[in-house]
Amino acid sequence: MKQAFAFPLTRLVLIILGFVVLASVILRPLAMKPGAALLGQTLAFLLLLAVTLIVERLCANQTLSDIGFSGRGAITGTLGGLLLGGVLFSIVIGILALTHAYTAHLASWRGLGTALILFLIVALFEELLFRGVIFRLIEQTTGTWIALALSAALFGLLHIANPGATIFSSIAIALEAGVLLALAYVLTRSLWFAIGIHWGWNLFEGPIFGTQVSGTQFTATVLHANMHGQSWLTGGKFGPEAGVVAIIVCVAAAIIVGAAAIRKQRLVQPLWDRLRVKTPSNP
Repeated sequence: MKQAFAFPLTRLVLIILGFVVLASVILRPLAMKPGAALLGQTLAFLLLLAVTLIVERLCANQTLSDIGFSGRGAITGTLGGLLLGGVLFSIVIGILALTHAYTAHLASWRGLGTALILFLIVALFEELLFRGVIFRLIEQTTGTWIALALSAALFGLLHIANPGATIFSSIAIALEAGVLLALAYVLTRSLWFAIGIHWGWNLFEGPIFGTQVSGTQFTATVLHANMHGQSWLTGGKFGPEAGVVAIIVCVAAAIIVGAAAIRKQRLVQPLWDRLRVKTPSNP
C-alpha cells in the first residue's frame, strides 16, 4: 500500500483532487467578487502549495526543495528568468514593430506595481501546477520527453477557453510556454528560472507593451498598443502569443535551453528503462 501511494502518478492524482475539492470550497466565493483577482490568485497558489507539500511529504517524504522551491538560487534564478522572459517578448515586439504590425504610444505607469505582483503570483501558481506537479510527476514515470509532450499539450489545451482563443493559439501556447518552461525546469531542476521567464514574458506582454496576454486586455498599461496586419502575424484577439513570431522566438530559446539541459545530463529516463538497468540480467 505504501508503494502504491508513493507512485508518482498516484501522488499526481491526489494533489489535483485535493486541490480541486478544497478550491471549490475556499475559492469559489471570491470568484463572484469584483477586484478579488490578486487575492484569489494568491490563495490558489498557497492552497496548491499546501496540498502538494502534504501529499508529497506523507506519500514520498518529499520536501519543499524536492518540488522545485529550493532556497538556493531563488533570487538569481527568478531574476535571470525575468530578464530572459522580458528580452524574449521584447524581441517579438521588435520584429512586429519592424514589420509595422505593432505601433504604440506612451500611456501611463499607473498600475505597473500591482501588475508586477499579480503576474508574479500567476507565474508561481501556474509553474507549481504545470511544472512542479504535472510535469515533474509524469516525468518520474515516463521520462523527460513524454512528460514534456503531455504537459505542454495540456498547458495549451487549458488556454482554449481564453478570450479570442483558437486551436492554433492553443498549439502556439503549447510550443512556446509549454515546451520552453518545462525545459527551463529540466535545466535547473528548480522552478525559479521557469517562474521568472513566465513572469517576465507576461509582464512585458501586457502591462508594459500593452498587448493582450492570452486573450486578456489590460487597461492600465505603460504603452497603448495598436496591432495591424494578419492574425497569423499579430496573433489576432488572443495577442502576439498566437502569432508565428512568438512561436519562432520561443522555440529557438527552447532549443538552446534544451541543448544545455542535454549537455548537463539533466534528462530523466523512463521508469521502465531505469528498472531494466537496475535489474541484473540472467546468466
